[in-house]
Amino acid sequence: MVKHITPSLGIDLTYVGPKPYYDANSATATPAIGTVVKADDGHDYVFAVSSAAVASGAVVILTEPAMTFATGAGAWTSPTITGGVPSGEYAWLKRTAI
Repeated sequence: MVKHITPSLGIDLTYVGPKPYYDANSATATPAIGTVVKADDGHDYVFAVSSAAVASGAVVILTEPAMTFATGAGAWTSPTITGGVPSGEYAWLKRTAI
C-alpha cells in the first residue's frame, strides 16, 4: 500500500467513494478536488471526481479546472480496485509516469 509523504494529515490514497466530509461544517469535499500529494512510490496523486464510470487501473484524462476524469489517453491512472470507479465518485488518481 502506498502512503503519501507530502506533509498533510488525513490523506487516504485508497479512498474511492462519495464526497468525503472530514469537517462537518464543510460544504465541499475535504481535501479539495485538485489536491496533489507525493507518495512513497515516487508518483504524484491528485484528488478528482469521475465524470463517467472508469474501469479499475484504467488510464484516464483529467479535465481542469473541474478536476473530473474519464477513460482516455491521459497522464493519470485510476485506482486498481474491484469494480472500478463509478460515475460521480471521488478518487485519488496516480500520475502514470514519474
